[in-house]
Amino acid sequence: MRHFWSYRPPRLVKVSLAALLWLCVAVAVGCSRSAAGSPEAVADAFADSYFRQANQKKALAFTAFSARKMVERELADVAGVRGEEYSPSGAGLVVAARRGKRSTRAERVRFDYTLSYPGVKGRAEKHVDIELAKVHAEWKVVRVTMSH
Repeated sequence: MRHFWSYRPPRLVKVSLAALLWLCVAVAVGCSRSAAGSPEAVADAFADSYFRQANQKKALAFTAFSARKMVERELADVAGVRGEEYSPSGAGLVVAARRGKRSTRAERVRFDYTLSYPGVKGRAEKHVDIELAKVHAEWKVVRVTMSH
């Protein structure tokens, strides 16, 4: 006589349940990411390049207008100091960037980022307002304002 607790489901049921579980995980992970080209994705890419990687050249691709001028001016200011040997990973500062809520004003989208510097004593947190606008059908960072 077989008991209920000794029942073993067929292999097809096990495989189907595993596939269903994998699909649920994939959908959950995919939904938490920003769509490519969205204001969130562009703002995150800019913040990652500019603040976390200290890579103004890479960040430049996500900018337009005054934000682009700001990054270009910084690149020109540090060109002599950095030289050809510089790599952004050599900056050595660890920065964590956390995106806050989205707000809109006219045709622009704004995000407040909180930057924190683990390992730095004192007030190791800054707030950055990143504003984006559509430029030639693409979202670009057009203004960056930092505060303490």
